[in-house]
Amino acid sequence: MNRAHEPLSFQSARKSLRHQRGVTLVELMVALALGLLITVAMLKVYVDASRMYRFNEGLARVQENGRFALEFIRRDARVAGFWGCYSDVELSYGISTTSDAHIVGLDPDEEEFGHITGTNGEVDSADSITFRSATGSGTLVNTAMTAASDSVSVDSVATITSGMAVLISDCDNGDIFQVTGISGTSLAHGTSASANTSPDLSMTYAAGSRLYQVQETTYCVADGAGIDESGNPIPSLRRAYGKDSADACETGDELVEGIQNMQILYGEDTDADSDGANGDGTANRYVDIDTAGLDVDRIVSVRLSLLARSLNNNLTTTPSPYTYPPWVNPPTLTTPADKRLRKVFTTTITLRNKAR
Repeated sequence: MNRAHEPLSFQSARKSLRHQRGVTLVELMVALALGLLITVAMLKVYVDASRMYRFNEGLARVQENGRFALEFIRRDARVAGFWGCYSDVELSYGISTTSDAHIVGLDPDEEEFGHITGTNGEVDSADSITFRSATGSGTLVNTAMTAASDSVSVDSVATITSGMAVLISDCDNGDIFQVTGISGTSLAHGTSASANTSPDLSMTYAAGSRLYQVQETTYCVADGAGIDESGNPIPSLRRAYGKDSADACETGDELVEGIQNMQILYGEDTDADSDGANGDGTANRYVDIDTAGLDVDRIVSVRLSLLARSLNNNLTTTPSPYTYPPWVNPPTLTTPADKRLRKVFTTTITLRNKAR
């Protein structure tokens, strides 16, 4: 058949076939290599970005936990020794030592008397700290007492429960007693082996006096409820309230995860008298709570150092060292065995209310 007489469609198809070219093996290998390089580069960028994100997230969490932990302790330290509107108020303590409301450090006849105390765990284990004070803004006493055995009538009993330790104060004097019954807005303070030592307060209080809840608060570092990737409990800052809070702290409220250690020194105003009076309010030395000669009545500030760690491991390529400030121990760089992030947070808190 003469190609000149072929239909135009066949002629176009023949020309198209003559102009088509295939891909050689070399070109295919080059394309595959380029694609592989691009894929590896993208994977490297993704891995680095993911690692950087985990690092930054872990660092932010460590900083956040450290600041929160210090703030929790700072709030209670600020009110330690608060007994109403006047720091030199004369307190009378009437709660029986066998009562569940009894707080050891508030009975002036006991050895551990004081608004602040703690335990010394040395550098390898955490210290603990305990604060004692009246709390809140209080409620107003609305009716004058005519006898020391009278019930105390207040504006509101919304935050008060039977069995609670409370303080009544007129700024010059104060009584700490246990509420033994609530009738309307009247608070009874009867006597028994498991309540008050006497039904009478030390004096009659006029209308306008205030009534506060009395509280003991302990902070410590103990295992939390969380478990890390190795199956070990995550250390946490814990807080306990009430009688024997120091003994109950390890099972108290879990506040902040990742707090691994807490070191505490107490600032003593050695210029003050034995009752804490006539000092300049400035610490002359910072010592451990069990230091011989330390007078808790002269403690005017607290120096805290918290070690916070990340919750996740393998955030760094090598173990990340850390060091405590020189006052905790000689400045020694500590390198942990894991690859968590760690940061030491240090602050000094001035106590607004001196001890009685």
